[in-house]
Amino acid sequence: MFDWFKKRPRPSEGIRLRERDCHSHVIPGVDDGSRNLEMSLAMLALLREAGARTIVCTSHVYPGKYDNEPESLTRAFAHLRDAARSAALDVELELGAEHFLDETLEARIRGGRAIAFGPERYVLFEAHTGEHVPSPLFDVVRALVDCGLTPLLAHVERYHWLRGDEGDELLQDLRAAGCRFQVNRTVGKVNVPGEGARGRFLADLVARGWVDEVGSDLHRPTPDGRPFEPGA
Repeated sequence: MFDWFKKRPRPSEGIRLRERDCHSHVIPGVDDGSRNLEMSLAMLALLREAGARTIVCTSHVYPGKYDNEPESLTRAFAHLRDAARSAALDVELELGAEHFLDETLEARIRGGRAIAFGPERYVLFEAHTGEHVPSPLFDVVRALVDCGLTPLLAHVERYHWLRGDEGDELLQDLRAAGCRFQVNRTVGKVNVPGEGARGRFLADLVARGWVDEVGSDLHRPTPDGRPFEPGA
């Protein structure tokens, strides 16, 4: 059920959880995800119940908003991993990060400050969702590839700049440049591509075999997993 690498999935099969959830905000107190250790353990239990065996902890790295660094995230991750082991949760945790695409990211990558995970050496990154293509996009992709890392674009279904004919050409160019694509799915559900622009986009990705990774993007211990609002 989890192996999408042996065959190209049909759109009707939907987007299911895989054994590795590559996008989650379960490290407590570092971004808009988990608020405390108790909440983090509840989130891990929820993901384990949904079928995840490995959970990649991808806290935001967003200069000026979430100023997380590899060293501080490594310490917070180790604390969570130890707590998960003490709680006998049957999951493996791995450290990653969700890097925001801005003018500083290329330099951080080339300076060895990006956090990679998995045998693929994925570096998860996100961008703004507006109409215009982010200007540093291909510079960042090239920097990652130059450094022996694999660019993984987070929740690719959200970006308006990847829609339409121009967006499709850009999608192909990203693919050719070595970028891979992650889509979100809701815990406990199969995301079947529906109607509308996003649904058609997802169906096309599935049909092409371009859903490389699936992540819950879980921010709280509820199935919708939405982020906490500032100050909440």
